Amino acid sequence: MIWVIEVVVAVLAVDLVSGLVHWAEDTFGTVTTPVVGPWIVAPNVLHHDDASAFVARSWLASSWDLALAALAVVLLSIAGGWFGPGVAVFALLGANANQIHKWCHAPSRAPLLVRIAWGARLLQGPAHHARHHRGEKNTAYCVVTPFVNPALDRVGFWRVLERCCVPFTGAPRREDLRAIRLVRTAHRREVAVEQPPRWLARGRS
Repeated sequence: MIWVIEVVVAVLAVDLVSGLVHWAEDTFGTVTTPVVGPWIVAPNVLHHDDASAFVARSWLASSWDLALAALAVVLLSIAGGWFGPGVAVFALLGANANQIHKWCHAPSRAPLLVRIAWGARLLQGPAHHARHHRGEKNTAYCVVTPFVNPALDRVGFWRVLERCCVPFTGAPRREDLRAIRLVRTAHRREVAVEQPPRWLARGRS
């Protein structure tokens, strides 16, 4: 019975992680940001402009980094002596999160087993994922199940996270966060006015 609980927790946890990664990809950096710009940001921007470009990529091209991360989780769990069904499911779904995402954009290519999972509401389907691509594209970030997104969106999880992070990190591609960016800029100006240069402070002492 415990293994069932482990698996359920693992499924929900990997969905949450997929949402956090997706939200970060949508929020931080630009195409010119070193390393992550061409690796993560550029494909992400292209995906929002043309989803078919993402679908056309092979499993290896779109999932190699997730597969490496999943392998690292498995190896660490084995070394730590806590490998089990939950870790196995977490790694399997995590490595294939992008593939699950791609099937939502190309349902005709989805295997029969995946379509059955859609019908049983065990796996996130095209209609659910379409919510993310509506309006300002700032909700429904999780891509694995249909269970986590409604809860996070209902409590305003992403908006709270943005209020905590964006004033410090910025979000240059998110027009919906422009107000938070302006607050961040205004705060920096206030600090600059309130704190005189060090040489001037030393001269006053």
